[in-house]
Amino acid sequence: MYKAFIVFIFVLCSNFNYSQQNNGNDCNFRSFEAYIDDKDTFSNIRNQPNGEIILKLNNKYGYGYILNIVDYKNGWFKINNISGIDAFEMTDFEGWIHNSIVGAATTHNLDVFDKPNGTNKIAQLIGEQDSFIIKEAYCNWIKIDSNGIIGWVKSQEICGNPVTTCP
Repeated sequence: MYKAFIVFIFVLCSNFNYSQQNNGNDCNFRSFEAYIDDKDTFSNIRNQPNGEIILKLNNKYGYGYILNIVDYKNGWFKINNISGIDAFEMTDFEGWIHNSIVGAATTHNLDVFDKPNGTNKIAQLIGEQDSFIIKEAYCNWIKIDSNGIIGWVKSQEICGNPVTTCP
């Protein structure tokens, strides 16, 4: 019985180590909100990563668009809802937007780590002062770039609204 228990623990630990290296297949993606942070007049929404443009959002007048991000794939975020600070609303929608024009902010001090689920804190963003570009996502973690500080934060701790403070 004791040998069976040791074998079980060994197999369990072996599977755990493998799943940690399985590049995203070992967890569920947690949706989060972000906003369009694009200097161009129009931001393109596509039918798939690098696909056909299905929607152009006008940024000319500085209207903020909030995106509900539900997936990530090779530099592209999948979105299913777009809302604007001007009462624009598009729900039950599916499109893809490039990570280079997706940003967020923080309303409270936010610890930045070297990797998802990391314990090595590399910086702290100051609430209501720092904004950032979202580079990629993994489970409930997002990789950010805030003025050269690049690291991972928990997605539920960011603010996806460009004009108000989040809880």
